[in-house]
Amino acid sequence: MALERIRSFATNKKAQLRIIETILASLIVVAALTFANLYVIAPTSPKYASDELQKLGYNVLQDLYDQDLLARFVYQNEWDNLESALRVTLPRDVYFNLTVYDLDYQKVNDGPILYGSPEAFSSSKNVAAVTYGLTGYPSKVNSTSYQAVYSPRMIILQLSRG
Repeated sequence: MALERIRSFATNKKAQLRIIETILASLIVVAALTFANLYVIAPTSPKYASDELQKLGYNVLQDLYDQDLLARFVYQNEWDNLESALRVTLPRDVYFNLTVYDLDYQKVNDGPILYGSPEAFSSSKNVAAVTYGLTGYPSKVNSTSYQAVYSPRMIILQLSRG
């Protein structure tokens, strides 16, 4: 009986060691895959990157419009606020150049609304341009009523990865 206890104890100890070895081996495999995944650079095609930037630009402008910020910034000439909103909304590695035009294609913004160097747009392989239209902005007539002001603006947003 004592001999059986010693054999079962030895067998249980071997089983426990096997389980511990299996867990450690699994952790090593997971760590190796995680490490490899961090340093793998996926190849990007120019078409995919440009389409991705274009979708990103449309989404950012639409989000600002939905929050009633885009029209306010454009029609009240709040160019610094527009630039700040774009910097906060877009990823850090995305450079932008935004220009606002009126219906006669005259530039409305007085200074550049730019993040990144101008060379980033001329030397980059992947540049996307997004055109977004605004029809007008409500103007406050008195404390209880507003009047719609029809003054179309065309926003051209260029995006490039830095």
